[in-house]
Amino acid sequence: MDAANYIARHNNERRNHPTSMKPSGSKLGTLAHYAGDYIAHRETQSPDLKMKRSWRNRGYALHQFTRTLTKQMAYLERSDVNDWWDTLSHHQQKARHAEFRKFFNYLMGRNLLPRMDYNPFTTADDRPRLYTRSQPARRAKRLTREGFWAIYHSAGELGYECLQVAMGISLLTFMREGDICDLRLGEDIEDNLMKRVIGKSENQKGSAKAARLQWDLGNYQLLRKLIQRSRILSLQNRRCPYVISHWPKQRRLGKTKTHIAQVTPRRLITMFDESRKLAGFTGDDAPGFHHVRSLADKLAADAGFHIKTIQHAMAHSSEEMTRLYQEGHELPYEAVEIAFTEQQIGGDFG
Repeated sequence: MDAANYIARHNNERRNHPTSMKPSGSKLGTLAHYAGDYIAHRETQSPDLKMKRSWRNRGYALHQFTRTLTKQMAYLERSDVNDWWDTLSHHQQKARHAEFRKFFNYLMGRNLLPRMDYNPFTTADDRPRLYTRSQPARRAKRLTREGFWAIYHSAGELGYECLQVAMGISLLTFMREGDICDLRLGEDIEDNLMKRVIGKSENQKGSAKAARLQWDLGNYQLLRKLIQRSRILSLQNRRCPYVISHWPKQRRLGKTKTHIAQVTPRRLITMFDESRKLAGFTGDDAPGFHHVRSLADKLAADAGFHIKTIQHAMAHSSEEMTRLYQEGHELPYEAVEIAFTEQQIGGDFG
């Protein structure tokens, strides 16, 4: 319902206050001018995009690309795009390909690229494609149980209790930092149930097919203890509505924050890096926050949980389940069956 209301408000505002794009001086005739047009077009067609963190990242990547490739579009050729493409890493290429294909479809549909016979980001088999770099070999060391607790205690020394809570939630629920930072005490935790629509799954499959997981805090003693700590932190931080909260030295709001004490994923990762260094983990192969999920995977396997149960908890199942419900019906959440003990994780969050 929130998304539907947002889309309705967005469309009403555009109808009541129409705007038009103006040529922008030296940018006219370049990709930089039309990037803004394209982003506005996409948001008009799909207003819910503005609510997604991934859309901000894609928009930033588009603007970055158009500032780099400044050649007039009347003379732009596939080789120009290919030369730029080859400067990107595997992960950068993977993150950009789908949205850039839509962007070039938008441009070519308006006959703005006369020297291109087809979309350079095509996936068709009968056209030359942009070659993607191979995925680099894994360099970072695996996070061990002992390493986890060393970083956890270092976070306490630095005054990052919110990071301790986040690390604990990631270990117990397999959630990524983005989902953890988005958790709200009122909306996502209610009647002793913690519910979450997994963000990456929703971005890939859409809302109807996204992984919807829930945890009954009555059966998850360690998780319940962490949520209790987060409630205390919330009160200390002027009733911050988020599970992960921390009072910052610089008190300011940004485009990505709705409360001063809200912790963004980027800030959480910075805290983790500081705590990791204090714990003695240095170098390019030091584990990152996302390695907590890998550790949870290993601990679950060591505890004897079936691989299908682990895949379900991590929202990595390859089996797509069809969910057909009438409009307006609430989609169900699936209970997660993995609950660790203190002996299995090797420590206590108290």
